[in-house]
Amino acid sequence: MLENLEPIKNRVYYCKVDILKDELSEEDYKILIEAVNNKEKWQARTLSRALLERGLKLADTTIGKHRNKECACFR
Repeated sequence: MLENLEPIKNRVYYCKVDILKDELSEEDYKILIEAVNNKEKWQARTLSRALLERGLKLADTTIGKHRNKECACFR
């Protein structure tokens, strides 16, 4: 009965990039991570705008923090 017992993720302490893992398909999440990690192709602001055009809110500051390993994903 309690096999999958996990604490509820408090969105304040998690990176939106990680939260999107649960909201996107596996294929879309893989594309997102590749884009987030590709600094040469995607500036954070440009990527944020491209995602917003597709209905996905991800701030450029969040992308920057994730790229620099300053977010909750790397704590």
